[in-house]
Amino acid sequence: MTSSISTKSWIYLLVVSFIWGSSFILMKKGLVAFSPFQVACMRIFFSMLALFPFILYLKKLKKEQFWAIAGVAFLGSGIPPFLFTTAQTQITSAATSIINSLTPLFALIVGVIFFHMLFSWRKLFGVLLGLIGATLLILLSTPLEAGGNNWYGILVVLASLCYALSANFIKTYCQNIPPIALNVGVFFMIGPLAGIGLFSTDFISVLVHQPDAWIALAYVLILAVFGTAFASILFFKLTQETDALFASTTTYLIPIFAIGWGFLDDEVIGWEYAIGLGLILAGVYLASRK
Repeated sequence: MTSSISTKSWIYLLVVSFIWGSSFILMKKGLVAFSPFQVACMRIFFSMLALFPFILYLKKLKKEQFWAIAGVAFLGSGIPPFLFTTAQTQITSAATSIINSLTPLFALIVGVIFFHMLFSWRKLFGVLLGLIGATLLILLSTPLEAGGNNWYGILVVLASLCYALSANFIKTYCQNIPPIALNVGVFFMIGPLAGIGLFSTDFISVLVHQPDAWIALAYVLILAVFGTAFASILFFKLTQETDALFASTTTYLIPIFAIGWGFLDDEVIGWEYAIGLGLILAGVYLASRK
C-alpha cells in the first residue's frame, strides 16, 4: 500500500460502510418470515441474478484464477451470510456489529502471518482504538436484549475471520482481476448452489401462506442487490487499491451510519457518541498509515 490513501479510496470506504450499515437490520427484517438458511440463500442467489447483465465479464477470468476466486467466493460471500443469519436468531444486531468489528484485527493478524503484510505497532494501535470506539458507539445506541444465547456470537467471530481471510485473498491473489469480473465470478460460482438450497426448502410455501413474507422478501432483495452485489464490487476495488486492513475498517464505520439512521428516526444522540466517533476515525486513520 502506498504511504497515503487517495480521496477516491476514502469515498469507496464511506460508500461501502454506508450501504453495509443497513445490512444487519435488513437481515433481521428478512428473518421475520424466513429461516436463517433461507435468508442467506436468498441473499446469495438474488445477488447472482442482479449481476446477470454482467455475465460476459466471466470471459475476463482465467482458469488459473479459479482457486483464488473460489477462496473469495466461499470465505467472503458464501459462508458468512449463513453464520450471520443463524447468530441473529439468538443475539441482537448490535451484538453482531460489535463482534464483527474484530475483522480488521483478524485482517492484520492473518495478513502478517500468512500474507506477508508488514507489521507496525501504529497499525495495531489503530485497529484496537477503532474497535474500542465501535464497541462504545453500539453499546450506547442499542442495549443488548436479554434471553438470547450469547454463545452464538462465536458464529460472528468465525464470519469475521472469513472476511479477513477473503480480504487478504483479494489483495494477494486477485489484484489484477477487474472488480466487476471478480464479483460476477464469485456469485456465479456460489449462486447456483444457493438457489438449489433455497428451492429445496419450503420457500414457495412461505411466500404463499406467510402474511409478512413479501415484505420480508423485499428487504432481502434490497440487501442482495445493493448491500451485496453492488457493494461487493466497490469493496473489491477498495481492497485492490489499498490493502486488506484498510478495507476491513468498514466494520468500524458501519456503526456511525447506523447511529445516523437512528438520529433521523428521532433517537436521542448524546455527547458520548462524539467520543466513540472520534476513536473510530482516529483508529481508521492510524490503521491506514504505512
